[in-house]
Amino acid sequence: MAVTTTTNPIQRYDEIRATSDFIFVVFYRGHWCPFCQAYLKQLQSLTSRISAAGGHVLTVTAESETELPKMRQATGYDGETIVDVENLLVKELARRGIIDVAISEKKGYPHGMAQPAVLIGTKQKVVYKWAIVPAVMNLGGAKDRPSLTEVWENAEAEMQGKPAVHATIPLLSFLQGIKQKIFG
Repeated sequence: MAVTTTTNPIQRYDEIRATSDFIFVVFYRGHWCPFCQAYLKQLQSLTSRISAAGGHVLTVTAESETELPKMRQATGYDGETIVDVENLLVKELARRGIIDVAISEKKGYPHGMAQPAVLIGTKQKVVYKWAIVPAVMNLGGAKDRPSLTEVWENAEAEMQGKPAVHATIPLLSFLQGIKQKIFG
């Protein structure tokens, strides 16, 4: 598939949301981040299950489109990506009260770097949302991300009117992130 959108990210997000049963969005920092690479590997492993349930998988980054092939090669992620170097979608989602994705200053990101976040929503409601709050303890937003497998299983159960499968969602630790990056 490997679709990349660089123009009008808000319009593309709205189109996907309007034409899909639900949308599963992962915001990531960039190809250089081993935790983002591990996260996108995990997302890729779930893509067929999400698609089979009627969902549309989407990643969003503020990193330049020229770096996207490196991320695809490192992770195997072949789904749609919105490259939003101006963080227009992040700002619009915050304005709508949907999710507040942190934007941090970083060299190479003229409008700031969107930090990791996950958003799952149907046409009617937000099913799940999480956004990192960058701090020293999470390596500036790098680690302590919720496991996408458990996030997906709980979101799927909720959309089917069933109780959550997992009472708590484990966070990916530093070692788990590095291990997942290396071994997949």
